[in-house]
Amino acid sequence: MNESQRLSSLRSLHAVGAQRDATTDAAARLAAHLLDCPIALVTLVDEDIQWFKASIGMDDCSTPRDVSFCTHALGLTANDVMVVEDATQDSRFVDNPLVTGEPHIRFYVGALLTGSDGANYGTLCVIDSQPRPRPDDATLDRLRDLARLVVAELERARAERQRGEQLHMLSMIEGLSGVGHWRVDMVDQAVFWSDEVYKIHDVSPEAFTPDFGTATAFYPEAERKLLNENWQRTLKGAGPFELDMCIRRNDGVVRQVVSKGAAEFAPDGTPLAMFGVFQDVTDQRAAMDVLARSHARFKLLADNAADVIARVQLDGNSNYISPAVERLLGWKPLEMAGRTAESFIHPDDRGRLAETFAQMARGQGSATLEHRLIHRDGRAIWGETRMQLVRNEAGRPVETVVVIRDISRRKALEAQLEQARAEAEAAAAVKAEFLANMSHELRTPLTSIIGFTGLTLEQQLPDLARNYVGRVDNAGRALLCTVNDILDFSKLEAGQVAIRPEPTDIDALARSTLELFTPQAGAKDLDLDLDLATNQASIVADPDRLRQVLLNLIGNAVKFTNQGGVRVAVTWNGVDERLRVAVYDTGDGIAADKLDRLFRRFSQIDGSQTRSHAGTGLGLAICKGLVEAMGGSIGADSIEGQGSVFWFDIPASAAEQQIAAGATPMGGVDVEGLRVLVADDHPANRELARAFLSGMGSVVDDAVDGAEAVERAEFAAYDVILMDMRMPKMGGVEALRQIRAGSGPNRRTPILAYTADAAEGQEAGLSAQGFCGVVSKPVAAEALIRAVSQAVSDASGAVAA
Repeated sequence: MNESQRLSSLRSLHAVGAQRDATTDAAARLAAHLLDCPIALVTLVDEDIQWFKASIGMDDCSTPRDVSFCTHALGLTANDVMVVEDATQDSRFVDNPLVTGEPHIRFYVGALLTGSDGANYGTLCVIDSQPRPRPDDATLDRLRDLARLVVAELERARAERQRGEQLHMLSMIEGLSGVGHWRVDMVDQAVFWSDEVYKIHDVSPEAFTPDFGTATAFYPEAERKLLNENWQRTLKGAGPFELDMCIRRNDGVVRQVVSKGAAEFAPDGTPLAMFGVFQDVTDQRAAMDVLARSHARFKLLADNAADVIARVQLDGNSNYISPAVERLLGWKPLEMAGRTAESFIHPDDRGRLAETFAQMARGQGSATLEHRLIHRDGRAIWGETRMQLVRNEAGRPVETVVVIRDISRRKALEAQLEQARAEAEAAAAVKAEFLANMSHELRTPLTSIIGFTGLTLEQQLPDLARNYVGRVDNAGRALLCTVNDILDFSKLEAGQVAIRPEPTDIDALARSTLELFTPQAGAKDLDLDLDLATNQASIVADPDRLRQVLLNLIGNAVKFTNQGGVRVAVTWNGVDERLRVAVYDTGDGIAADKLDRLFRRFSQIDGSQTRSHAGTGLGLAICKGLVEAMGGSIGADSIEGQGSVFWFDIPASAAEQQIAAGATPMGGVDVEGLRVLVADDHPANRELARAFLSGMGSVVDDAVDGAEAVERAEFAAYDVILMDMRMPKMGGVEALRQIRAGSGPNRRTPILAYTADAAEGQEAGLSAQGFCGVVSKPVAAEALIRAVSQAVSDASGAVAA
């Protein structure tokens, strides 16, 4: 045995440096008495020190190893004895400080302490300060026997300590695992329980002494009988038993336990003992039941779910696939074993799936993707795959839980919806084009009708002729209102109405709008009243849209009221910054069951009213759309026979600047001396524009289409060009481009779009194409003259800048 092994065996004794004990001291005294020596020692030698486990005749507890006699004995064979008759005559010790100094060793006899594993721990030695002859063999044998007793005591102490450590470890293991052990001596029927067995029974070793009868009393009668039967079979050599039973603990609680037992037999077959383990499995079984129920629910769900549920490793291999996959792809789960998820994906979609798995491997928590799957019969099926990352206890990604849903029907519906959307957009485009054409075709002749009847009424006419022309003017304006209602409602439906808030004098707007109905009200002898309850003269709102709503509401009130009057109440709340307008009338009122029809399109309360009061049935529907476009709400209240109130409220903040008052409609407008080119394919429209502008001092040329307009613009300089948008040969947009691209004098001349198209918010688009403004047909003289004046003014300002 080498030195390292010897030292390891010595340390296992835990005796070096330990307290002395009576057994080794007694052995040392016997050795001193046996050889009649004054000093006797039990030594243990480690790397550097010779320790005294027992010491007779010396007070020291150790010496350095390099001066010890025992070190030399360690090299002897097991249980051998080293004898030194006179140290002064031995070359090994002649200079040893223990020889030349205290205790002046001369005579030494040391018997090796050899362990059961062959390791030499040290010696049992006797020492004298006088030289002595070698003892006889019988005496040396007795010294060896004493050395064996010392070793036996050292190893017994080691075994006892190790047994204690094992018992302690066993107790700890039992406490952690909940498994106790027991033993029954079949000779004296003594019963041993470990601490855990006491704990399971809710009793203590101090208060309860188990025997066979009291131990089995914890079981119900039926299970006590079962235990006894298995006990007897095991004692007869039938082998170990294992039983699941119930006990009623000392505290009355019933617990599930597992008891396992085996028999120990003598050589002649006589049973000596029964031993075994005992465990409370109540909580474990409850957890297993919960797990089993959970697994059963999951299996029921997975087996019957329409979606496929799978556990897929990050390399694409599957740990589990639910049976629903057969309904989806035609493959049974077992048939898919050993194949990666990629092999069931359409080739064009495999790259996306591989990238998703790579992202999950990098820690992405979840992902959803739509892709095509390949059915067993080869057809493609659209699927939606939802993936959730699963991590191990260390937090590293290990697999994904995947749910695959068949979305083929949804994809088909999406394709149908996309086709329907494309068709709807195409239809909307056709509708928009139709509205633009209809607007152009209707408003163009109306421009001539209204314009020329207006000019005619300004002439000296006989009364009968004036009456006829007035009727024509009224009919034209009524037709224009009808056209405008239809086009405005179409714009609202298409979401093409633009709201342009600006500082607005609500007092002036409401008053001027109400005054427009003075002739109609006077003809019926109706009162028109305006009730203003606001201290804010100027608010931010769209004046044109407000006026349009007011015209409809006041016009209806006057139309359907035959006596009494109409009152308009305007209120502005500065706290909420909301404008509320209510129009009260004293007409016949509206039945409660018909109120909900008021704001529907093409709906009037009574067919007879439709005949006596002309209209499209769109007025209130347009009002509702405009008010809601402004962020407000509209409604009506009525009591049949007592009149009605139509109201609306919209958000309207206070304007920072006030509207200048007292300005005349044409104040600051001057077009005298301006050269204007009017391009329009309708002679009446050209003539009307000429009449309006010439009357204000402008010089007007005209062109019958865009090509002629380009030709004229190439040679003559104009201050403004009025360009119709729809003309044969060349439209207004192309004519503008050619004028701008040409070398003539009108490359920078402002060009106004002269249009009857119905598109809302067209100014921005036309401005982007190069037009400086829009003049809408049918045009009023004031609007045309003001637009021409503004265009020239803006162009002059741009040149000056």
